[in-house]
Amino acid sequence: MRTESGQERRGAIIDAALSRFLDKGLSATTLKEIQADSGSSNGSLFHFFKTKEALAGAVYADASARHQRAFLEELGRHDDAEGAVKGIVRMHLAWCVQNPGMARFLATVSEPAILEAAEQELKDGNERFAAALRAWWRPHAHYGSLRPLTAPQSLALWLGPAQEWVRAWLLGAFEKPPSKAETEMLADAAWMCLRADAG
Repeated sequence: MRTESGQERRGAIIDAALSRFLDKGLSATTLKEIQADSGSSNGSLFHFFKTKEALAGAVYADASARHQRAFLEELGRHDDAEGAVKGIVRMHLAWCVQNPGMARFLATVSEPAILEAAEQELKDGNERFAAALRAWWRPHAHYGSLRPLTAPQSLALWLGPAQEWVRAWLLGAFEKPPSKAETEMLADAAWMCLRADAG
């Protein structure tokens, strides 16, 4: 009989917490409900997460890490800058449509206690992500394909419009996620902002 690993137990708790937080909100959700949903013991839950805020922070950090992994995997599929820039916009929109719960949690959580609980995990993950992005970006900027931008600058221009579109859809302003034509419009706009001759 296969024994569940600690990482799998932690993942099940995070998945159950995300579902509950989105359904009922953080304040109305109890750790007992998450424990029951995840099939974990009381001791197992508190072994990983001492407070509800710590668990919510872990949910946020986990969603962020999953998106960053998908971003870097997509980046690695492209040799040319234009293909990568447009491919990332398509990936981001598709990821949000395929993972609406995680996307909505990332787009709406702003409680300081949650972000503080995940501060170190987010800092470590963001630093690794930024380093990987810089390593990819540098040669493309050096050889004249992309503008010489910092990671925060590039991400703001790259995904800012697409993220605002997704956020509006997730919060009910639009009935449907971006169409194929709208996705291509956002991908073209990102390339226009980031290509070397844009500025």
